[in-house]
Amino acid sequence: MSMVGEPYSMDDITSGGAAFNALAAYLFGANDEGKSMEMTTPVSTTSAGEMRFYLKNDGVTTDNPYPNPLTEEDDSFNEKGAVKIVEVPPARLAVARFTGFVTEGEVARQKDALLSSLAADGVEIDVPHGAVVPHVVFQYSPPYTIPIVRRNEVAVPVVAPDDKAALEKEWGEAEDEASKHGLADDLAPSDVSDE
Repeated sequence: MSMVGEPYSMDDITSGGAAFNALAAYLFGANDEGKSMEMTTPVSTTSAGEMRFYLKNDGVTTDNPYPNPLTEEDDSFNEKGAVKIVEVPPARLAVARFTGFVTEGEVARQKDALLSSLAADGVEIDVPHGAVVPHVVFQYSPPYTIPIVRRNEVAVPVVAPDDKAALEKEWGEAEDEASKHGLADDLAPSDVSDE
């Protein structure tokens, strides 16, 4: 969704077109088996510009893998060599939902709002200090969906909240300084009864 007065460009709509077409062609039979597969949602785009579809696991095993994408040597489709099958490792993400068109400006606005909310809540972003925060945009709606009902999400990596059990395992049993000396910790004078 573009703001009033913001320059509008066809690149906002077509920038992912070639990548989308290559992935769609792979799903609809431009693969070494000529096999059509179900298109799933979401379609995601990383801040590095990679577009991803998530393949449905229909009995896929090491003995029966997904069909291979076409190679550069295959002359039957324009999309040859444009698709790679990769396993995406799990990640902990903070996600914000938004509607409208996914433009560079809208993604930047939504990401900034998400980062501000996370900072206000004390949630730590999982990136090295001073590094640019990467993001992933997830799009769930077909291209013909009207903007007001499109479902999109922007996500950034976050650090997992401290897991007490994991910390105790790593550091040993936590010992409270106050209780070690027979004192009550964090008690105000009004919290202590005079009995």
